[in-house]
Amino acid sequence: MPDRAAGERASNRGPLNPLFHEPARLALLSALAPAADIEFSALLDLTGASKSGLSKHLSALAGAGVITVSPNESDRRGRRIALTPQGRAEFDAYLGRLEQIVRSARG
Repeated sequence: MPDRAAGERASNRGPLNPLFHEPARLALLSALAPAADIEFSALLDLTGASKSGLSKHLSALAGAGVITVSPNESDRRGRRIALTPQGRAEFDAYLGRLEQIVRSARG
């Protein structure tokens, strides 16, 4: 029977996901991680991105199945953004790999 911990350690040796590693996307995903969903305007404030820049990053993440963008029921013009289950799992794995790199650097 395979050793699950060994498999997790092996998967933590791979490269960092370039989709997540871009600084603006990392800020965006970090803002989304602790929440069920976040309003587009709140993400603008949290990330410091421009509207067009944030929209481009959201499109890339949505296209990869990492997030969903849905209308805000209380504001027709607003949008709510959430991590998908797949996106949450992938981002958790990314953070685990990043933590491993930092631990290795600090010896």
